[in-house]
Amino acid sequence: MLATALALGAANPALTARAAPWPFIVALVVFGMPHGAADWTVAARLANRNDLRTRLFGFSGYLVLMALSLGLIAWQPGVAAMLFLLLTMIHFGMADATALGGDDDGPLARWGLALGRGLLLLATAFAAHPAEAWAPFAEIGEALSPRASAAWRPDLGTLQQCALVGVAAGVVLALASVIARARRGHARDAALDLVEHAMVAAVATLADPLFAVGCYFIGVHAFRHTRRLACTSTIVDPAATPRGRGAGFVRRLLRVHQLSQPLMWPTALCLAPLCWLLGGFNAGAIAAASIAFYMITTLPHHLLGLKLPKADTPPAAAS
Repeated sequence: MLATALALGAANPALTARAAPWPFIVALVVFGMPHGAADWTVAARLANRNDLRTRLFGFSGYLVLMALSLGLIAWQPGVAAMLFLLLTMIHFGMADATALGGDDDGPLARWGLALGRGLLLLATAFAAHPAEAWAPFAEIGEALSPRASAAWRPDLGTLQQCALVGVAAGVVLALASVIARARRGHARDAALDLVEHAMVAAVATLADPLFAVGCYFIGVHAFRHTRRLACTSTIVDPAATPRGRGAGFVRRLLRVHQLSQPLMWPTALCLAPLCWLLGGFNAGAIAAASIAFYMITTLPHHLLGLKLPKADTPPAAAS
């Protein structure tokens, strides 16, 4: 996914601008929205809640955090957007650090990878394309906040300068992580991290920022989270998981999508009014509505993800 986005960004940046909403639209049904909608099942299984009443009670804290996030967007959309970007940077980076084994190589390797990866994606996008990167958040603020015109919003020049500092910090942190992992005897993993860091930064520089982040979201972050759920026996019912090697893993990925269905339908009902507020059901409005929904749900999704156990079933192993 990163290689394809990088090739398109290098060959035809205008094409990535036209295609920018589509990664988010595809993500509504493949990996993206489902990896978060699986939280209903994840929360229930982590707490061993089996009936509807206890599941609803256990999920109430998640819904409260969603309501608070929506309230912040309505009150201070600019502040909400900046906090969302900061949280997304941490959320994406921590997920990659776990997926790539950085968690096992010490704090410097873990946090250097996590923060470096998040900064190299989002700070680079804002450093290279500040107006285009901020545009969806300005649109969301205008649509969802009754006081958007009077609320604080960042100056794009200042935002770009801060993003440049973030890029520099991301480079330093990424290199520190690579060195720490190599010293732990994982030189090959460190080299692969470095290649992926470079690709992420290059995509964010060359492609439209919405396209770059959308491709990373569906092809890297959401896929890796879905893979983690698919390889965690606590979440994916061993009894419902087919046996086999390669085909079994694909079926387990599909199983995660199946487990997401109870929350996917209410999500679709929520997206409909968001699309209407953001201009209808065209591609741009659907992508913006998706981002608005992620602004509302990322905080509880991230906090729930911190409770996930380590994956205990290798992708290629028999179920």
